[in-house]
Amino acid sequence: MYRSENFKYLDALVSRLEAKDEEFITFQEAYYRVQAGIAGELKMQRTLADYHFIGPYKIFYNFECINEKGFSHQIDALILTTRFLLVVEVKQISGTLFYKPAFHEFARQTEEGVLENFPNPFDQAYRHQLFLSHLLSSWKIQLPVLYIVVNANIRTKLDSSLNGSPIIHLSGLPKFLEKLYQNYGEIKLDLVKLENKLSAISCRLPVRRKIDRYRIRNGVLCKKCDFQHVMYYHHGLWICPHCGVKSKEAIFLALHHYRVLIGDRITNRKLREFVGIDCKAVTSKLLKRLNFEQFGKGRGVYYLIPEDVLNQKNG
Repeated sequence: MYRSENFKYLDALVSRLEAKDEEFITFQEAYYRVQAGIAGELKMQRTLADYHFIGPYKIFYNFECINEKGFSHQIDALILTTRFLLVVEVKQISGTLFYKPAFHEFARQTEEGVLENFPNPFDQAYRHQLFLSHLLSSWKIQLPVLYIVVNANIRTKLDSSLNGSPIIHLSGLPKFLEKLYQNYGEIKLDLVKLENKLSAISCRLPVRRKIDRYRIRNGVLCKKCDFQHVMYYHHGLWICPHCGVKSKEAIFLALHHYRVLIGDRITNRKLREFVGIDCKAVTSKLLKRLNFEQFGKGRGVYYLIPEDVLNQKNG
């Protein structure tokens, strides 16, 4: 499944940020929220994979783009058919959900009785609808653009204040689609052409916020110890001084963290600093085994950490 740049950053950051950092809890909570959202999106994908669409269709999952005014759009699912275009906003919020339409106020009450306000998902989806309607109009395509908020947490209760609002439980999505097919007739439309146009404007959104380099912990961290201990390098192996685990592959997760949190270019010196190897010659041998693409000459030499570094294997 596609992972947004923001999720990748948070995933790496919660492993590399000191627990005593003043923002550790904030970033950890943000990571858990995004992780829960991804779980909800996976449930939706399974539901849609089992659904029999009528006629041609295309689904964009995690559709990301920047509009003509420079503002971003991140859409959990964008369903294209020759009858309608549907924006799907997926939520995995627990507890009981409430809504005050007059104030556009969306809230939930936890199982412990705590009442919390949340960003209004209807306004979020409506914003996407307006953007896509304007976009299709500029392309001379007359296709109805609709939206629905889907709750993927089966334990969540929807309060009666949500009656009439565009929100359903995930199990009701197939029936909702059936009603759309009944209410909207077929339009003469080149779906592949529309798909290509949307693909052309899609892009990966940048990380929402980055932190300073000095706050990111160095070292090849032991995954078995939940990234609490720094491993040392000995004869081609990374060894955890705490649990004793030995690994040839631990370096790749460390380099993935470096690429996501710091950058995709690394030098011999920066690698030594990051993984804790003092000897330049040992690091040179390590870089040679990693077989990364090399650029520059002399002191300007640097190596490009590939995007799929987690799939690399030691030679």
